Parts: sequence; structure tokens; C-alpha cells
Amino acid sequence: MKKTHHDGPVAPSSNSRSFIHETIAARAYEMWDHSGRPDHQADAFWLAAECEQVTGKQRRPKSEN
Repeated sequence: MKKTHHDGPVAPSSNSRSFIHETIAARAYEMWDHSGRPDHQADAFWLAAECEQVTGKQRRPKSEN
């Protein structure tokens, strides 16, 4: 079978999506733990960890700023 080329994005494999998810989860937990485990802040820590994953820069959740 001949491989075809396209200019669109290639969807990540389920293994790489799982790895990224686990990486974000671990970082969010680390930030939450380091911040004293505040209640009702899961989304803020998840988004900060996700932003770090995408940009490669460390960020703090807005609740810490």
C-alpha cells in the first residue's frame, strides 16, 4: 500500500495522549501539593500544568499570583 502525504496535522497516538495527560496530571498535583493543597482549585492547577506542557514555561495558578 502506498503512503500518501498530506499537509494537515497528524493526530497523536493514544499512547502519546495518555503520556501527555499523565504528565499534566502529575505536574498539577505537584503544584497543588506545593501550594498547601487548597480546596476547589483543581481547574486552576490543571490549566497551569497544561499551559506549562504547551509552552514549556512554568506558571502558577492565578490563585497563587
